[in-house]
Amino acid sequence: MNSSRALIVLLVASLSITTLLAAGAHGDALPFAPETRLTAKEQKALLQAETYLNGAQYPRRDGHRVLYLYGAGQPVLICSPLNVCLIELEAGENIRPGSVHLGDQARWQVSPIMGAGERTHLVVKPTDVGLETTMAIVTDRRTYYLRLVSRLEDHMPAIAWLYPGDLEDRMGAFYATEAARKQEQVFVATGEDIAKLDFNYTVSGCSTCLWRPLRVYNDGEQTIIQLGRSMPELEAPALLVVSGKTEGLANYRLSGDRYVVDHVFEEAILVAGLGASRDKVRIKRGQHR
Repeated sequence: MNSSRALIVLLVASLSITTLLAAGAHGDALPFAPETRLTAKEQKALLQAETYLNGAQYPRRDGHRVLYLYGAGQPVLICSPLNVCLIELEAGENIRPGSVHLGDQARWQVSPIMGAGERTHLVVKPTDVGLETTMAIVTDRRTYYLRLVSRLEDHMPAIAWLYPGDLEDRMGAFYATEAARKQEQVFVATGEDIAKLDFNYTVSGCSTCLWRPLRVYNDGEQTIIQLGRSMPELEAPALLVVSGKTEGLANYRLSGDRYVVDHVFEEAILVAGLGASRDKVRIKRGQHR
């Protein structure tokens, strides 16, 4: 009789354990202590967390990688025991010591490696099929929180992230580069675009004249003659435009150390002084071709 009662007790205990395991497998109540009731504030906080976990992640493919938008939802990495998965961080981003945390450390293997361009990777491998856990990675730039799933054959070779500020940073760098390039192509004093100017002139004569032109150029409508820096302190030379065998006084205006002529001439002469002792500088267009 005692043995019969013992058998009944064992059968009841076995049935109870089987029921608990089945309930756990189907997501029903597990043999834990009763849950604490949440306040309205705590429920709101939980709702925010669930919104993140189920948020739009915008995954897209980039080569062998699946790209997630950072901060737009919880990314998922699907791995297989017979394949290696990679988590790729941003170039130059470093993992803080002891800052990789797994919900299931016994059945998931994670190893850090350094790839090309100083880019940190995490190699992830499950030891079995049907596993699911979460993983947190803390770096010197941000914190990642992702979900790991293991399947028999399905797997993702690698995952990485798009960062919300990347486009703004790239556009900012582009505009800065363009501004620097344009700055190199303009005269600071006038703002003229060098690429649109014709500098194809030769200047000859009176190498000792302090007002001898530093440069001569035209913009298609005007000819600009930039004289030496000492010119404003001296008597300004006269400008004669050569047309055939005649020399005629040109119409021009003085702007700082520049003569501005309202047309494009082929040849001109700058003259200072009187009689045989006068100084002459000749300017010719197109002599460099």
